[in-house]
Amino acid sequence: MRTKEANDILNSAIESVEKNGISAETLIPQLQAAREHALQENDPLVTRALRLAWQHLESNEAFDTELAEEIETPEENFAYFLALCVKSDNALNRDELRVMTNQLQQLA
Repeated sequence: MRTKEANDILNSAIESVEKNGISAETLIPQLQAAREHALQENDPLVTRALRLAWQHLESNEAFDTELAEEIETPEENFAYFLALCVKSDNALNRDELRVMTNQLQQLA
């Protein structure tokens, strides 16, 4: 994402996951706020990714998907997903984020 505010929100979510694990109650508002920034930035990939992530958390109270094969825990997986959103201007990150988003879409 391009704005400092959006990246601050996502970095705060990453810190929360690393310290406290995955809490839908804490993370969903952060994902929704970050999504508003993605909408303003006119970035449909990140907008969709964040929406699907919060809907998955809302439905499952967890993020127990294996989006990245080499990552072992749900917390690491979710933090990695969010890090891709933070650095979504990188072409390789966008490709990986697109794959992860498609996987989330299939789970919905």
